[in-house]
Amino acid sequence: MLVVALFPPYFMTITAFHPPSLSFSRTPTLFSTDLSLRAFAELFDKYPYLQWMANTALVSVCSTIFSVTVATLAAYSLSRLRYRGRSTLSSAVFFVYLFPSTLLFIPMFIVLNSLHMLNWLPALIAVYLTFSVPFSVWLLKAYFLSIPRELEDAAQVDGATRWQSLALVVLPLAAPGIAVACIYAFTLAWNEYLYAFTLLGDQEKFTLATGLTKLIFGDVFLWGMIMAGGVMMSAPLLILYFVAQRYIVAGLSAGAIKG
Repeated sequence: MLVVALFPPYFMTITAFHPPSLSFSRTPTLFSTDLSLRAFAELFDKYPYLQWMANTALVSVCSTIFSVTVATLAAYSLSRLRYRGRSTLSSAVFFVYLFPSTLLFIPMFIVLNSLHMLNWLPALIAVYLTFSVPFSVWLLKAYFLSIPRELEDAAQVDGATRWQSLALVVLPLAAPGIAVACIYAFTLAWNEYLYAFTLLGDQEKFTLATGLTKLIFGDVFLWGMIMAGGVMMSAPLLILYFVAQRYIVAGLSAGAIKG
């Protein structure tokens, strides 16, 4: 199973470093000592790849910050506060989370077109919030419920306000769950293709997922540059998951145990 899982990234990486004579050969080359950086050089020379990466980083970071901030406050509200309509709001968030996102790109396009917000990166960030916020709310709600309420009560008895108990007591304990929510939101925005392809028309504003499609001309695939772009696109996520894997395991399993 490990070989099956690792073969696609290995083949992508080795193809990215192949010279054109091997990239377009009829027989796939699984190993070669004839390596070249030509695909990377041509990608940077002929296409605004660095601009695509900057756009992707901007969209991913901004959508992560906004979605996790909103989700943290919403999840805390749903798990700790008591007010009229809380159950209805919780059910509505869950319904939005279950709704297939692929069915919404045409209505989103119509709405943004009527508002003259197409081909605008902030609009794409706002669209991504509709996917990441519901999941993050449900993840963090389960995590907040696993934190004993008595800790907040003790802090408030000592004179802390609701905001202080949230910032100084709850959020530090919820750090693994918040880290998972951040990684999920960042990964979703970094890899998303359909909405970026639909809402962005200017090549200078493309994200990486949409920019790499410009390396396909009819039935001609520029495999070397496509694989080189894929390697560089995957590298930040691999580093992120490698660094934060401890928080991912803790955050995903924390909601299973309460108290």
